[in-house]
Amino acid sequence: MLRYNKKRSYRYLIPILGLFLLFCCSENSDTTKSIIPINNGLETLKETATTFAVGMITRASYINGGGQHTQILKDEFSSVTSEYEMKMNVMYPSQGNYNFNAVDAIVNFAVTNNLYVHGHALIWHGATPDWVTDFSGTDAEFEAMVEDYITTTVKRYKGKVRSWDVVNEAIDDGSGNPLRNSVFRQKMGNDYIQKCFQWARNADPNAILFYNDYNMAASSSKRAAMFDIVDGLGNLIDGVGVQMHISYNAPLANDIQAVVDGTVTRGLKLHFSELDIRTNPEQDANVTSLSSTKAIQQQAKYKEVVQIYNSIPLDNKFALTVWGLRDNESWLLDFWGVPDWPLLFDEDYNKKRAYKGFLEGLK
Repeated sequence: MLRYNKKRSYRYLIPILGLFLLFCCSENSDTTKSIIPINNGLETLKETATTFAVGMITRASYINGGGQHTQILKDEFSSVTSEYEMKMNVMYPSQGNYNFNAVDAIVNFAVTNNLYVHGHALIWHGATPDWVTDFSGTDAEFEAMVEDYITTTVKRYKGKVRSWDVVNEAIDDGSGNPLRNSVFRQKMGNDYIQKCFQWARNADPNAILFYNDYNMAASSSKRAAMFDIVDGLGNLIDGVGVQMHISYNAPLANDIQAVVDGTVTRGLKLHFSELDIRTNPEQDANVTSLSSTKAIQQQAKYKEVVQIYNSIPLDNKFALTVWGLRDNESWLLDFWGVPDWPLLFDEDYNKKRAYKGFLEGLK
């Protein structure tokens, strides 16, 4: 009869246990590698970007809350954009009654900390208050109201907000890319964009004025329609805002370069205004973490985008703004309804490979 030797059994179990742990760790290493903070010494984005501003969106609640969000804003970025509180439905919620409380908080923080402010956006169909959509007065009264709104807002922040998206997303995605049939077009005519730019220019002659839109790289027809608008504005416009809500695998660098070239040849400033890079354009609802493969691909795309921007002539440079600080705060999560990790920092404020890609693109 064999006798059970406890000491000898432990000796054989130890290497088996080690192999088991090694197997488990290797199975999870793909995810682990993607969330390890990238150590970059004392380098920051704004210190490395010496020829243009590096921007980040924020909210009044983040500013008032302080903590890591505001510290990273001060450490890494040289410009801030309000995510949604510098739009008409927030600033002008009812006729004759302005509310600038949130904007004041953001602008005062920026001024105190020597940050630029980019105003986004004076006119956008997606942020039109109900009382404007259902305006009961005449078309002439509607136009006078819009002029008063733009004038009041831009003058209030004259010398503090250095630039504005005067009109945002005015081009329809349909065949031929006509002007979107917004209430502003209906009440003010096809030249409403020019009127809005003129009022903004009158209110602050020194402000840098932009037209801002999406899918400029992905759609050549929409890009052409955008440049038609820009050409018609003449010296009322200073620059083009290209949103850059893109994915790790699209659009191609050549298509991004086409937007750059069209802007530069017109002598305008270029703002990559709302950059985020999706890692889950496949819309896989079952994915639970950012793999190292996707993290590396995202890093490469951030590097590519920043390199393209950094290569344009100095006179055409303005800013490159990232649309969100932490992955879990991105608008894309609600918009697409699937998990994603599109930004430079993870939910714990750790720098991702994406951050390293941005930094690499600056060098």
